[in-house]
Amino acid sequence: MKATGSQKRSSIIRNIRNSRGFSLIEMAIVLVIIGVIIGAIVKGQDLILNARAKQVTSAVSTWRNLSMAYLDRNGRLPGDGGKTGIIQPFAGYSSATKEIQRSMTTAPANPLTVGSLNFYIYIGNTTDTTAGRNIIAICKDADCLTEFTSDELEIIKAVDTSFDGVADAGVGQFRGAPTVTYATGYITLATPADVSTSGTTADWLPATGYKTAILAFDRPF
Repeated sequence: MKATGSQKRSSIIRNIRNSRGFSLIEMAIVLVIIGVIIGAIVKGQDLILNARAKQVTSAVSTWRNLSMAYLDRNGRLPGDGGKTGIIQPFAGYSSATKEIQRSMTTAPANPLTVGSLNFYIYIGNTTDTTAGRNIIAICKDADCLTEFTSDELEIIKAVDTSFDGVADAGVGQFRGAPTVTYATGYITLATPADVSTSGTTADWLPATGYKTAILAFDRPF
């Protein structure tokens, strides 16, 4: 027996009434699960960032310690062929990093690879009128010509905090430099023209010109 039109309409209405959406409790549970997932992703990203920053900090500290160990063994700093106490290019001598790598098996890899990022580490000096400072420099490319990206600056900020206790590109022993001179594995930075030696506060922000981060490791700014 075929259902009449009235019976079909009644059946449709019953189906609509019987079919229901998510309850408030079910929706709340779903939102909580989504929140937990998002929180786990953010926490995971923080852990990755911290791990990468520790790698860079460790590498810079190692280069600094090896430079001082080289001084103890050889009576001069690596790359300081003129024995002036300032690490700078000198005829017939390799760059400071190469001299360390050649004589010390504990030298880190250069460039340093952290995740998908590479950081080039060089040793050199600042050249101001009062006192030259030996520095360890971090660049994102081999010639220190390209500004750090926002992702790279997050790592640099964490490294700065490790050394100075605060992420500030203009104060402390770890600072930012918009312009450096790179030549045959050395870094030379003119001061006090750059913000890196200005002694004024400056944020590590994208598009602010920072191509290099430097650590003065033997004389305070």
